Order: sequence, then structure tokens, then C-alpha cells
Amino acid sequence: MDTNSYLLVIAGIIAIIIELLLGAATGFDLLIIGIICIISGVLGIVFHSFLFALGCVIFLSFLYIFIGRKYVKNSLAIDTKKTNIDSIIGKRGVVVKKIQIHHPGQVKVEGETWRAEADKNIDVHTEVMIQSVTGITLKVIPV
Repeated sequence: MDTNSYLLVIAGIIAIIIELLLGAATGFDLLIIGIICIISGVLGIVFHSFLFALGCVIFLSFLYIFIGRKYVKNSLAIDTKKTNIDSIIGKRGVVVKKIQIHHPGQVKVEGETWRAEADKNIDVHTEVMIQSVTGITLKVIPV
């Protein structure tokens, strides 16, 4: 009985558990390496050869690190494009209800009417730019 191959299986399980505890912080590298260790360990057990298992670990890890990792990283790429409410910051709109200091008005941005406030009075039909969003209220400045 080859205990070293069993150690590969145990190491693979530990790597997978660590990956699950860390979330996707390692980019699933530990998960893939853990799976490679488990597969190689099982092959070592089946063929009664730790050297065969070790060769499988080295070969499959090489394939993953130098070939497969690029595809995994590309499929996990996070798009940093602004979405939802943040996408409105920097856009322009038109005042449809007068904005006064401490009395919000309304602006129309991309066909939608929003509650808006500013540090000074802004009359109707004035073009404004959105500086920030707090809840459902836009902070605007005249342009």
C-alpha cells in the first residue's frame, strides 16, 4: 500500500477546503491544484506507484499553470464598468423643477426625472452635470 499517494489526495482535499474558505481570492488556483492532486493521488493508488502520481501532478500542474490558467483567469475577469446608479455620475441633465438651496428640485437625465439638490439656486431649463448620488437624490452643478 502506497501511503504517499493517499497524502496527495489529502493535500488536494485540504487545498480545496482552503479555496472554499478564502472564496475566489486565489482565482480558483487552489481548487484546480487540489483537483489535480486528488486525481493524481487516485491514479497513484490504482497503479500502486507514487512516482506515477508525482509525474501526473507535475505534468497536470504544468499544463494548468502555463496553458489552462490563462483561460480560467479570462473567464473570471471582473468588469469594472460603472453600473446602475453610479453610471449617471458625470452625465448631463436639464432642470425641470427649480432647485433652491435646502429645497430640492428635479432634473431630467436620459429621459428619467430625478430629485436633485445643489449648493445654489438653479432655474428651470438650466443644463446641469451630476456630481454624486445619495440615495435617490442627485447632487448637481450648473454647466
